[in-house]
This record gives sequence, C-alpha cells and structure tokens, in this order.
Amino acid sequence: MGRLLFPLLIPFLALQAGEDVTVSASLNRQTARVGETVLLTVTLRAQGLHSPEIETPPLEGFEVLSSTDRSTFRFSASLGAVREFAREYTLRALQEGEIVIPPIRITVDDALYETEALRLAVEGEETTPDLPSSLRPRPEEEVAVRLWVDPETAYVGQQVTLTVGAFFDPMVRSRLQRQPEYRAPDVQGFWTADLPGSMKPERRVLDGREYFVQIYRRALFPLSPGALRIPPASVIYEVRRGLIYAPETFQVESSAATIQVRPLPMAGIPIEFAGAVGRYETEIWFEDRADLQGGLAVRAGQAVKLVLEVKGSGNLSSLARPVLPEIPGIRLYDGGEEGEVQLQGSEFAGHKRFAWVLVPERAGEYVVPELSLPYFDPLEAAYSVSRTEPLTLMVGSAAAGTVAAGGVGGTAIRYVKVNSGRQPLDLASQREYWLLQLAPILVLLGALALGRLQRREPAAVRQRPQRRQQVLRHLRPQAESGDAAFFGRLRSAVLNWLEARLHQPGLSTRGVVHVQHALEDSGVPPPVALEMIGLLERCGRLRYAPDPPGSEMALEMLAEADRLLALIDREAISEKSLRSVTRGSDSGRFVILAFVALWPLTATAQIAGSGADRLFQEGVSAYGRGDYGVARELFQAALRERPNDPNLMYNLGNAHYELEERGQAVAYWVRTLRTRPRDRDAHFNLRLVVGEDPVVGSALSPIPLSRDELAVLLAVLWFGGCAALLARRRWRKASLAFAGGVSLFLAVLCAAVLLYPRAEYAIVASSDAALRAGPVRRSEVLTAPTEGTGYQVQEHRNDWLRVSRGGESEGWIERSQVELID
Repeated sequence: MGRLLFPLLIPFLALQAGEDVTVSASLNRQTARVGETVLLTVTLRAQGLHSPEIETPPLEGFEVLSSTDRSTFRFSASLGAVREFAREYTLRALQEGEIVIPPIRITVDDALYETEALRLAVEGEETTPDLPSSLRPRPEEEVAVRLWVDPETAYVGQQVTLTVGAFFDPMVRSRLQRQPEYRAPDVQGFWTADLPGSMKPERRVLDGREYFVQIYRRALFPLSPGALRIPPASVIYEVRRGLIYAPETFQVESSAATIQVRPLPMAGIPIEFAGAVGRYETEIWFEDRADLQGGLAVRAGQAVKLVLEVKGSGNLSSLARPVLPEIPGIRLYDGGEEGEVQLQGSEFAGHKRFAWVLVPERAGEYVVPELSLPYFDPLEAAYSVSRTEPLTLMVGSAAAGTVAAGGVGGTAIRYVKVNSGRQPLDLASQREYWLLQLAPILVLLGALALGRLQRREPAAVRQRPQRRQQVLRHLRPQAESGDAAFFGRLRSAVLNWLEARLHQPGLSTRGVVHVQHALEDSGVPPPVALEMIGLLERCGRLRYAPDPPGSEMALEMLAEADRLLALIDREAISEKSLRSVTRGSDSGRFVILAFVALWPLTATAQIAGSGADRLFQEGVSAYGRGDYGVARELFQAALRERPNDPNLMYNLGNAHYELEERGQAVAYWVRTLRTRPRDRDAHFNLRLVVGEDPVVGSALSPIPLSRDELAVLLAVLWFGGCAALLARRRWRKASLAFAGGVSLFLAVLCAAVLLYPRAEYAIVASSDAALRAGPVRRSEVLTAPTEGTGYQVQEHRNDWLRVSRGGESEGWIERSQVELID
C-alpha cells in the first residue's frame, strides 16, 4: 500500500515548497601551498523538489581539475520532502598570495541566491624535493613507490639525501584498511641519520592526475669510495575493494639506486687533515674567568677551561679532536666534548665543542697557539683550513695558604691516597651471611610451634618515678619551718627520684661519683650533672651545720633542686629507652645477637698482609717523585694481594692517568666508586676526565652505600623487624607491629638491591679502538671512540663484545681494547 501511495504524495508535497532555501559554500582548508589541491563545496538545502542551476564563478588563480554533483532526499511529516544538493570542485592552487573566490550564484524556481565570498591563503611551493620526471607514476599504477638520491655523485663523507616517495591514488587511499607500512632500504657503507619528511599525506597533481604523496628522507654519508648500491624501498598496504570483498595486502617496491662515491683528492691535502668534509668555522675562548686587558688572569695552580667551537655544515659527529700543542709550564687535560646538530633545510649543520683543562704550574704569561681544522669542501672540490687566533693566559702567583687543585703533585686530579683502605667484606657473597638471616625465621617458627606466642606471661610491674612536683611539694612545709632535718630529707628525696628516673636500683646508697657517672651516661650534660652533685653535697653539709641555716636558705635550696630536676628530666634519655637498656628486651638481644654473629665474618676479612702495605707505601713514594711507571707496577703488585682495596684501585687510576692511559684510569676510578660509592676524590677525578657521561654514571651505584654497608643494614633491619614482631606479642603495642612491618619491608628492598645482577660495562682503553658493524676486523668501522668512553656490554662472542650506548651508538669491539667492569 505504501508503494502505491508514494507517487500520489509527491505532487502534494511539492505544493509545500516555500521560500525556505539555504545555500552555502565552503573550503576544506584555509591555507594551501602552490600546486596543492583544495575542495570547494557548494551546498543547497530546500523543501520540496527543485532543480537548482549553479553558475560556475570565475576561479582565477585556480585550475579546475574536476567537479562532482551529489543529491540526497529526506522526508518528514512536518517539512515534507527536503532535498540537499552539493557540488564539489577539486581546485589546484596556481599562484602565491590570497585568492578570493567570488560569490556563487544559484537559481531555484526562478529565484536567485548567492553564497558568501571565500578566501584562501596560498603559500609558496612545498620545500620537499620534486620528483624527477623520469620517476613519475605511470597511469596504470594505483600505488607507486619511487626512490632517488641527490646528488648521485658525491665525495667520501659528503652528505647525500635519500628520498622515497609513496604515491596513492585517492580511490585506493579511501579504501585503505590500516596505515601503510613503510620499509626503508637497508643501506651499507654509510653513516646514516633520518631527516624530516611528510608528517601526513599531501595532495599533489602529477601529469594532470591527483595523488596523495608521503615523503621519507634520510641523510647518507659515504664511508668509502666506489659504486654503492641503495636497495629498493617498499610500502605494504591493505585495501578492501568493496563490501563483499575481503581485504587484500599488497607490497610495492621501488627500484634500486646507485651512488658513485669519489675518493678525496690527494692533491693539496693538508698535513693535519683528519677526514672532515663540509664547511666549518672555528672559535676559541676561555671559560669562567674574568678577561683582563685582552688576556686571562688566573693564579698558579688554578684550573681554567679552554673551549674550541666548530660550527658549520657536514657530519659534525665524525670530527676528531684537534691536537692542542704542549705549552711549557702548563699541564693539559682532556675536558670532554659536546655537540648539537640541527637541520638547515635538508642539510646537517650545527656546532661541536672540544674542551681542555689547563693548570699553570707557576706565574707568568702563556700563549695558547692557534689551532687549525683542515677540511674538504665538496661544493668547491678543494681543501681549506679554518684557524683560530692565539690566546694569552696571564698567571699570577698562588695565593698564600692555598693548595693547587691537584694537591702535592700540582696536577688537576686529586692526589693519591697515602694509606691503604679497608678491604670490603663482601658479605652478600658469603653463604654464612645468608644462613644467618634464617635465624629470626626459625625463632619465629619455633615460638609458634611451642605456643609461646599465645601464652603471654604477666609483665613485671614497671617502676615509674614519682613526679618531681609531688616530691618537692611535700618538702615545702618543712622548708618554710626552717628545720635543719629538711636538708637530709631533700637529699634523700632527690636521690630516690634519680634512682627511679634513671632506672638505677641502689643509686641512693652509692657515692656522689656514681651518681655523676649515672647522670652523664643517661645523656645529662656534664655541667648539669656537676650542679646536681654540688647540691647534694651542700645538703649533706647543711644538715649537720651547728647553726640552723633558716627557712630562706631552705627555700632557695628547694628552688634550686626543682630547677635541676627539671633539666635532668628533659635532658636524660627517655624512661622507655632506659628500661630497655637496663632490663634488656627481646628486640635488643636479637639485634645484639646479629652483630655478634656478623663479627666473625668481619674479623676474618680485615687481615692485611704486611707485604701489601710495604708495596703500597713504596708506590706512594714513587708517585710523589713523579716516577709514575714504577708507582703503577708497585700498586699492581699490592693489588694482587689486596684485590678489593679501594685506595689501591684509586691510586692505580691516578698512575695510569699520569702515564696518559686514560681508559685504564677511568676503569680503576669506576671500580673504586663501585666499592666505595662516597669517595669524593674518585668522583672529582672521574668528572674531570669524562664529564657527565651518562653511561659511566650508570655504572656507579645508584645509592651512596657500599654493598657491605647495605648488607649490614639489611641484617639490622631484618633482625630488628623480627624482634619488633616478637615484642609485639609480649607488650601488645600496635606501634611495634607497624615498626616491624616497615623494617622487614625495607630489609626486603635492601635484599633486592643486593641480589639484583649488576650490568657489565666496558671502558675503551686503547687509542686505536674501533666500533665495528660485526665481530670481525674486516667489518665496517662505525666510529672510533676515544679512550675513557663507556659502553654497556650486551653480548660476549669469542674475543669480541657487542656494546651499546643506548640510542647513541651500538656495535662490536675487541675485548683486548677495553677494560671490563663487572
């Protein structure tokens, strides 16, 4: 029935057409670039059925690529038939600036309507590289992937920009089931870095056809000459052709590319050339000192930092540290390096800073000579040299009473230790230590099995001291009467109160010397204790005085006693602590038992050989004479007898450093801090040599406690927590249960830190060390790390280690070129 009535209702609904007509025009974006496409939509909405006529306006500044009409109907009982008509124009922007789209005129049933004018801000062309005409997508390709390089011929070390473009037909892109997956080519023989590409697909028109284009870019720096092949890049996408079709997955690959890499020319190569390719400028200055009359004023023995900054474009990370010539009278130390790389378009640029620490040994005027950085300019195909200006360092005499930063030796690092250190106990590796931690558990289980925790014995009545106000209040009437017996009663009352307050039974029957010792042992300051003894002695004398002292003296003595008792009550240890000390509690005995059990472990570990001590002292003497090679041998011989002595490891680090063996020095200082984390001298030397190296810093202990201190803390917390739980069953105090639980929780944390395996680190100790792409010497050299550089060990393979510095670098290095920190 409804189907029959519907044709009859259409003329009736058409009669309801009124003047309610709405027209509008809109752009899908407010800004665009030259060459990009925008969508202009003209929409009409009206009651009834109409046949609109849309007059296409003059679209100057645009190229009309296509236009599409669509129409929809909606019926309602109140409005009748409502028609929505839309026309979409796909426009391509041709010129830069603000383009005005004039009002669009629409005619409906002889009535004329106009939309509002629209404005579009058009910017310059996209900075992404244009696709070479030979690589444009073919008409039959719905998805195309193109790869090209610029330039195709380059020198070793020159930046080559690799660009990959993925082109999607709009119809295919609208049917994508998920984001396409881009697979970059696996290039070999280059140092690589990603460059910013397209954050999102962009509309572009190529050969009159519209595409959604995604751009990916990467900077390549060739490491060796020859024809280097770039493998194809690929894009994987999943598309559904229709509702009745299952999704299909496709992979589209680009063609490969080849880069012809030229060797750097040998003609005109500077003597000091170290492989820098690009364009660079250099600048040098002193840090953290006042500049006086064109020079720098410091005192002898004070360290000053010299900074060389290299700015320009190129592979800044490959720049080697320039050689700073020796300056007679000044000691030079490596102060680290840092860099920052930015992008200028698609070109790497930025700065890199090299630092040295200079320590003048005596007063005078010193000149830092000019430093040169030879580099090859690939654009000019010629070598050039950037030079700095000489700097003057004015050094005055050392201030009276000051010591050079390096101590006796006058070096920038701290001086060696003059006495041997404590051998670590290494409690955490001893089986007896962990067996000892089972003792409190066995005690708790035994107490539960025997039922001792359920059968509480009545606690002994605690003797509490009578309030001092009550003691003195009872004596006031006698003091006012002037009776000579008052002084004897005052002395007895004070002694009885002290006996109860200090929990010292029989104290009132002992002499004043014992009273003084008892007061001082309980924490009362000695002057207060002496005043109390003086009061007691005066009471004894006045008690037997031939002439009664009178009420005035008695009241004065009573006030003095009140003052002293108040001081003692405030300064003495609390009554609870005194009771635990005098009576002895289960928790106290338990903790004491722990230390008694630990004592044999500590005693056996502190036996030192006299031969090691003799070698240690001879090494210190040789170091003081400047004979660092002999000092190193003596310290190594002593270390064989005392392998865990932190002072020996620290002194060995100093000796290696003075012999310019920076890697071994850093390794020994790190071992020192892993054994004794709070060694300030080792921290100072390490920070001076490697700066704030995050990898070396992660090799140190995260908490300022050694492993032995952590083990003792664990034992104390463990025994104390179990003792508190036992005491809780006796005294029914909730605070004891809380304290015991917290103590056991902290003990478990300490155990977790002790048992957690520590990572293994490698410190570069060879000047010819190389980080390679594989565990063979013929593999590609990724970088040449300097001595003292820290790496975390990831894998052992024969004589090779796979090491990493996080996201900075990763590769293989020979075991003989590093010092292992395990």
